[in-house]
Amino acid sequence: MFEALRKAIVPIIVITLVFFVGLIVLQWGADFTGSGRRNMNPNVAAVINGQEIPWTDYNRILNNLYQQELENYDGEIPDDKTFEIEDKAWKQLLYDNLIMQQIAKHNIIVTDEELYAYLRMSPPQFLQQVPQFQTEGRFDYQKYVNAMVDPQAAGFWASIEPMIRNEILKLKVQELVIQTVHVTDDEVKQNFLENEEKVKLGLVNVGFSKYQRDLPEITDEELQKYYDEHQDKYRVNPRVVLEVAQIEKAPSDYDWELAHRQLNEVYDSIMAGADFAEMAKEYSQDNSAQQGGDLGWFAQGQMVKEFDSLSFSMKKDEISEPFQTQFGWHIIKHHGYKEEMEVPRGKTEKEKVRKAHVSHILIKVTTSQDTRDNIFNQLQELLVIADKQGLDSAGKELGIPIKKTAPFEKKSSIQFIGYSQQAEDFAFGEKAGAISDIMENASSYYIIGVAEKIPAGIAEFDDARTLVRGDLRNEILTKICKDTADAIYTAIKEGSTWDKAAKKYNCEYLQTELITRSNYMPGVGYDPKPMGVAFSLTETNPMTEPISYKTGCVILKLLDRINPDLSTFNEKRDSLFAAVKLQKQQDAYGKWFNMLIDNSEIENYTTRAGR
Repeated sequence: MFEALRKAIVPIIVITLVFFVGLIVLQWGADFTGSGRRNMNPNVAAVINGQEIPWTDYNRILNNLYQQELENYDGEIPDDKTFEIEDKAWKQLLYDNLIMQQIAKHNIIVTDEELYAYLRMSPPQFLQQVPQFQTEGRFDYQKYVNAMVDPQAAGFWASIEPMIRNEILKLKVQELVIQTVHVTDDEVKQNFLENEEKVKLGLVNVGFSKYQRDLPEITDEELQKYYDEHQDKYRVNPRVVLEVAQIEKAPSDYDWELAHRQLNEVYDSIMAGADFAEMAKEYSQDNSAQQGGDLGWFAQGQMVKEFDSLSFSMKKDEISEPFQTQFGWHIIKHHGYKEEMEVPRGKTEKEKVRKAHVSHILIKVTTSQDTRDNIFNQLQELLVIADKQGLDSAGKELGIPIKKTAPFEKKSSIQFIGYSQQAEDFAFGEKAGAISDIMENASSYYIIGVAEKIPAGIAEFDDARTLVRGDLRNEILTKICKDTADAIYTAIKEGSTWDKAAKKYNCEYLQTELITRSNYMPGVGYDPKPMGVAFSLTETNPMTEPISYKTGCVILKLLDRINPDLSTFNEKRDSLFAAVKLQKQQDAYGKWFNMLIDNSEIENYTTRAGR
């Protein structure tokens, strides 16, 4: 039984085992990227605080994540998703090793008694999913406990012990960090009040969206004047301008030819008598593969041009030769035509619509490793020349365009590249004229050179023009909304109904349901300013003056209020206390781990550029 259990548990672990604490940190989005440097040891994937991490550790995590993601795709995982998986594997590797270093630093251990108690009291989720521990599809705790004391199962429990022991060690680190978190009665009561106190509001919202389309074009003179009067708003941090030599990871002619050859072999087999549907199931890289490539009935114009043209020109039972579309190489088998009465797209009356029924086999064209290596080699050659002549000169010599980015600050997107911590670290850590090693993102390989370093100060007008335009537009819209809301407010104060006053200025009077402080306010959203004012309204002061907020101006009145029933507070106190404490613990752990990252020396070689 337990030999079968060992075999069954492997894929379950691959799919479901994600370290609890690690997942929390990854969701909080800590910056794990590290800095890319040239790797002098090909057996090392990273160096974390002086500790060399072997490639086998990274590849183990990567393969597990890849197998998990593979379940979501019929064929190959797309390049952009592969890049995400690699990044996630690096983050998990970094997290695991930083936590294990903390375990060693604080001499944290797990006794056999603690291990047994953990397994007995908190059966891991991946074990609960093992068929041998289930009855009628549900986890059977008694079967699980019986197995724990079965001598024949000793080998099985020994095989998972290291993994579970590491899990407990990580939980102990978490406990060490969060044990100082303290929750006061006032915090619990405030949480109770915020969730139990409710108001019903009447409101007239005058938002930017009502007027922004009709704003007159802002002239250059108006922009310059606003900039001159508000220069302090356009102070900028240090910025960098980069030169970028970039080659996209697009499939080459060789890749297209390779896919063509693969489909030709399939086509030859079909022509020799192989069953089309069976060949589709085995070779097609399309979602229809499991249906034998069957695409069902469709009208003309629903497929891409080349596919559509063949589908409506072939004869029943005919099989096309391989042909090319933007998606790759196809073969079509035709099953015939029919006509149906229906309303065609773009029309209002039913008419006869001719439909085709085909099956197809698709071989997608992807960027091969040979093509990637060729791109990488081109950039390596560029680097050799650039070290002597500079990036721009090297690019001209090899015919590789060199693009110059707009100035950018830290923690911002880089033109042509997107956000890259590795590129940012290089840009701000090196002097003007420095040239990087090869880097990559989801769609390209690239080399960057530091073209210009711009010190902190007031941005030039041309650089700030977009921000100036946005700020001036917002100022104009704010005034229009405020003036309109003031006019509505005056009409209401003079005796007009809210509905009538709103309609006079082409606005709408709305009433909310009972809402809490965390609810959405119609038209206004979650802006804290109007929400805070709403909950300050009373029966003696039921109406606000116009309240300007980020994207408009709103007038509120109190229609109803439900005050918290403090008599129920004690009933809910324990659950509220637990919720508030958990949130504070998560926040504390996230801050601690981010600080751990900031104070660590990290060299990441897991990107292709670092290998």
